Amino acid sequence: MTQTVEQVGHPPVRRAPRRLPYLVRQLITLLVTLFAITVVIFGLTAIAGDPARDILGQYATDAQVTAFQQIHGLDQPVVVRYLEWLGGIFRGDLGISYQSNGPVWDVISPRLGPSIVLVLFSWLLTVVISVPIGLYSGVRLRGHRDAAVTLVTLIVAAFPEFVLGLILAIVLGVWLAWLPVDSTAVSMGGLFDSPSAYVLPGITIALGTIPYIIRLMRANAREVASETYVRAAVLRGVTEPSLSLRHILPNAAPPVVTALGLQFAGLIGGVVVAETLFGFPGMGQLLAQSAASRDAPVVEALALMIGAVFVVANLAADAIVVYVTPKLRDAVR
Repeated sequence: MTQTVEQVGHPPVRRAPRRLPYLVRQLITLLVTLFAITVVIFGLTAIAGDPARDILGQYATDAQVTAFQQIHGLDQPVVVRYLEWLGGIFRGDLGISYQSNGPVWDVISPRLGPSIVLVLFSWLLTVVISVPIGLYSGVRLRGHRDAAVTLVTLIVAAFPEFVLGLILAIVLGVWLAWLPVDSTAVSMGGLFDSPSAYVLPGITIALGTIPYIIRLMRANAREVASETYVRAAVLRGVTEPSLSLRHILPNAAPPVVTALGLQFAGLIGGVVVAETLFGFPGMGQLLAQSAASRDAPVVEALALMIGAVFVVANLAADAIVVYVTPKLRDAVR
């Protein structure tokens, strides 16, 4: 008589539950994170209190304050206001600005283009400067020259962005008069009619991330250069440029790609400082102005956009690293 597996004392083989595909898990993470961001953003603006009195002024009557609250729904419970705001986002309605009494999108939309160009310019500047310097420093530099690169990056990283911006404005804008200190010319024409107006804010933002990427690239390149397969390539007579570009850079790049994705989102934080400092007519300047004037709908919309960009950039960087790294690609399947 044939015995079953359970009868001979062996436990049945149980298959591990199937995992969701990697991209599906990333999408779920994105949606959950964005929902949490909406809760935090709306909660913080609600905690700040009723802006009616601040916006209307100290001489506003109680009737005027009550009318303002009714017009903008501030007399409703916080949960109701949040659900209405969230529903409006799904419908493409970001609300009504307290200051302009017009749609929030009409206030934000003219600022999007300049800020997007500025962030992309700063990010590309970060990549073009930091990756080659970090790779060259990790592979070639030793001794005093390597110490000099490390010292410079530490000094730059030690300064806050507004201090770096002031230094650049004084040196490049005032002493040398190479670049305009005031970037308001961007709002007077097309996006690319005043390219010089992007330079000082762009460099200021990029300098906040360049030292970190240089150090990360340098450390990774140096670690990869010590691997056996790299030394074997040297013994085979592989030239140094080919060794750096074909062997060291691809294997040192994944952590740097992740960092660049995170830094792309982090650049938006620097946009607020740089745009305010140089009078650049973008989202960062608008966020600072709206926060100062208690224009909560505009602040909420801008904060949500910034948070969404940060989350998407982070997850996109992780996905890129996974799919360009064979070991990680096999692990998530």
